Amino acid sequence: MAGDGASPDSDDMQTVLVRDMSVEEADETIVNTLERIERNAGVKGGKPVVLRSTTSLDPVIRHFGLAPEQITQTLDIIISAKLDDTTSRKMIKLLLPRQSVPELCAVHILGALGKNLSFAIQATLLKWIILVYDLFDSRTKLQQLYGVVFHYLPYETLRPSLCHLLYYLTRREDVRPFRIRKLLDLQITVGKEPALAGLLHVYKSYFPDLILAPLTLTTQTIFKCPDQTTAEAIEALQTRWSHRSADQLFGLNGSKDPISRSGKRQKLSHVPDAFSIYRKGADDKALPLSQITSLDSLVKHIDTLALPDQLSSVLTNRLLQHVLCLQPSHSIVDRISYWLGQELMDLWYWSATSDVSRARLANILSKVVQVTKMIKDLLPVIENFLVPFIRVWNGVDHQKEVFTLLTFLRPRSFEDLHTQFLKPLQRLFYLMGPVWKGQLILCYTRLAQNWAQFKWKDYLELGKSPRLSKQGSEDLRRLFSKLSPNVDYMLSIRAFIKHVDSISGVALEVERDHIAVQHGVLSFFDFTSNLTKTNAPISVIIPGASIVYRCFLSDSAMAVIRICGIVYQFKQAYQAFEEEQQLQYELLVQSQIAASQDNGETSTKLSEDEVVPGYTRELVAQFNSYVMDMCNFLYRNRAFNKVDKNARSFQLDQETLAHIKQVCADNNLSVPTMLSFTHSVAFSGFSARFVKSLEEQQNIPVEKRLDAPASIKALKEMSSKGGLNMKFDEYRLRYLDHLEEKKGFEGMVDFLTDTINNLLHRRFEKQERLRELEEQQKQEQRQRQESEANAADPPLQNLSLEQSLV
Repeated sequence: MAGDGASPDSDDMQTVLVRDMSVEEADETIVNTLERIERNAGVKGGKPVVLRSTTSLDPVIRHFGLAPEQITQTLDIIISAKLDDTTSRKMIKLLLPRQSVPELCAVHILGALGKNLSFAIQATLLKWIILVYDLFDSRTKLQQLYGVVFHYLPYETLRPSLCHLLYYLTRREDVRPFRIRKLLDLQITVGKEPALAGLLHVYKSYFPDLILAPLTLTTQTIFKCPDQTTAEAIEALQTRWSHRSADQLFGLNGSKDPISRSGKRQKLSHVPDAFSIYRKGADDKALPLSQITSLDSLVKHIDTLALPDQLSSVLTNRLLQHVLCLQPSHSIVDRISYWLGQELMDLWYWSATSDVSRARLANILSKVVQVTKMIKDLLPVIENFLVPFIRVWNGVDHQKEVFTLLTFLRPRSFEDLHTQFLKPLQRLFYLMGPVWKGQLILCYTRLAQNWAQFKWKDYLELGKSPRLSKQGSEDLRRLFSKLSPNVDYMLSIRAFIKHVDSISGVALEVERDHIAVQHGVLSFFDFTSNLTKTNAPISVIIPGASIVYRCFLSDSAMAVIRICGIVYQFKQAYQAFEEEQQLQYELLVQSQIAASQDNGETSTKLSEDEVVPGYTRELVAQFNSYVMDMCNFLYRNRAFNKVDKNARSFQLDQETLAHIKQVCADNNLSVPTMLSFTHSVAFSGFSARFVKSLEEQQNIPVEKRLDAPASIKALKEMSSKGGLNMKFDEYRLRYLDHLEEKKGFEGMVDFLTDTINNLLHRRFEKQERLRELEEQQKQEQRQRQESEANAADPPLQNLSLEQSLV
């Protein structure tokens, strides 16, 4: 036997380039080499042959993998215990399946526990079972050996791998009281080992009433991939030889997926089928989910529904998502959370460097997003995952999914929100590009919209520091969690708005008013301008001066129009809020007067807690300056004027104003009209096209048409030459009507109409004429209908008494 080692065949594989081999040649080479190893294993003088053969096998197997029968042959060599531990470990490293893995391989390994192999090799073989768990062609016999696996838990070296394997194997029928007692006794004996705690967490997710001890899901109690390098090598082989795309690969790091009966490979989603495995031993009257065919039948049988053991399939099954909404019990949520937490941590925390793992993580996150959008709430485990993920996130991976999930965060104190999410995202904010900045601000907009949907007004105990009432603490809740009663949520929302305001001003300046940033910022403040119309009793919070000024002075008509609309909405909100505040104040004064008269007191001073909060003079003056400056620039042709009441000329200093005037003088530009809605860069094109349309309607010759921006002087000159005969004031009114008819200009038109008195009166007169016209048309229509009815039914002739009797 030893003579085989002297033959030159032992070095044949090293002379052959692996890439030039066919699959058949590689299989023949692998089989011959394994036979050579088997012949020389345990034979005196055969160790060098075994080592050379193992080394020569490595490149071939890593490229072609092992067929099922070759895996069985290799395992037989290892389990024979004829190799030393070092060589056995090398051989286990070569157990890289090209296709599926025979289930009998796992049975043979479990049968070898506690026998001739060293405990270190036994533990390594158990880790290999975990790595290829999703590749077994069946798991029926492996499931039947659950008791055998559980029996070896007292073995310290084997226990981490055994707990991990039991995590995969555990079904509801496997959770028995005697096993729970044994696990608890073992924990008392050996201490709180992470593997034992993780297995107990699985047991508790099925029967929470049987395990009363508190268990917390942490990174220590989540089972991680035992050998990431080998797992990636197996996934690479599966990709190379399955001729399938990345989204059709096996999962190798922690799935509890059932085996497909067709034998086809499972998809990367790693999510089990909702109809695959049901609770055994459940009530006979329970109705399987597969028999639910409609929402009506779901509602009818919701109390007798038999849920699948693998509730993680909620990510792909819409019926299970409806069940989760109707029955969000702690047991169901815990089971889903444990599986999902295991998957997310396994794919991100321990497998982040693998391209396949990143693809699988993206797939799971996309399914979590779909579920979250459907149930309108985040599973607690997702919030717990996002906190550490955001701290080290690069801002690029899974950006769309992360931003969407962030919009469903539950309301919390601003301190917690800032520490857990806003601060890490702010660090990324200063490093990323304009599109990313705009997307983050849009994410914050949707988050604020979701928070504003709560019926805060019905449950807040108002005062200096509003808190949730006891009833509000019960009723104001998401699907999976209640809100804390000791948080001033209105203060949190105000602080959050101010935070977005601060980063928005920076983004506009740094990115030079990039349109993506403008869109995000304007969308956010478009929502906050209407915040007083929602259920949140929040006072008006106007945007900072830098945001208003930069958007208004932009060369983009979109930004100018939208900031005008936002200021208009804030103006409406101010008026409505002040009226409400005045009414509340009068009611409080009247109640205090009545109370003081009943008590014989003469003082009617309100206590500090009862005074209705109003607005500071500085805040009102700042907002009024926005309105006056924008009117002066847009319509009144008084740009850079500081004489009018409340006019601040956008707080530009005298040196800057002098420089602007000098530039205008050098280029023969009119300073008062340079930023009007007829002359500015943003609107001059619209004005020129409108003038052209008027001239075309009147068939004015080309040589007599206006070739400069419409102004008092230009229109007068063209009229004297036989061109457009129209005064500038009339032109502006018709131009404004033209913009009002065009879609998208409502913001600026509403702002000007609401703030310029003659435009407001003109709108009222126009609306009155329209009402009169509509009434006249209705009256004419009624008259036509009456005349048509009379024509269809001519009047009866007068008949004599005799004729009428006949």
